[in-house]
Amino acid sequence: MRQADRTVIFDCAFALTTVVVEQCDAFVEMCDYIEERHSISRRIASYEANADGAFKNLGYYLLDNKLMGDVDVVSLFEIVVAVEEITDAFEELANSLVRYNISESGESLQACATALFGAGQMAQDLVVSIKNSAPSSLIIRNITTLDKFKSKYCKFYDEAILELFTEEVNPIDVIRSKAIYDAIKSVFDAFERLSEQSYKYILSLN
Repeated sequence: MRQADRTVIFDCAFALTTVVVEQCDAFVEMCDYIEERHSISRRIASYEANADGAFKNLGYYLLDNKLMGDVDVVSLFEIVVAVEEITDAFEELANSLVRYNISESGESLQACATALFGAGQMAQDLVVSIKNSAPSSLIIRNITTLDKFKSKYCKFYDEAILELFTEEVNPIDVIRSKAIYDAIKSVFDAFERLSEQSYKYILSLN
């Protein structure tokens, strides 16, 4: 893999993490101003469309230059794929708030939005550290920090779901709440895939 090819791949990866941070910021805004959820969800979708464009352009570049037979290129490309999946999951999360007509944003949802924002920033830091060939110890620390966001959410998720099916509440509210919790979990799952692909890449260098 040429240095120029490496630069193209990481430029795309960084562009996609920038989209993730934009989506995180917009989702925090959506939770603060839930009445604006329709317009903000459209903005999040437009960010995802930008990510799709950058991702497709990278695919064209790799195919045109016949690089997909290069193991190192494929390994880096998998990191980009993982980031692109985060943008997809965020779009689905935003759509879920509109689809299930979530008209109130409680402390739990706002706390989840804050956690997602932290994960988005860490994802970008992780990609930058790999791009800059930072020491493996630093990259692994970033991976571990990113994984902690999902671990904390999974604990919250289990407690929230148990509460949903324990208390006597409106069945429609149960369906709505679980759908949102599941959509948030899908975003954290996507962050976890980024961690996994990054870790595989670091191992391949040693």
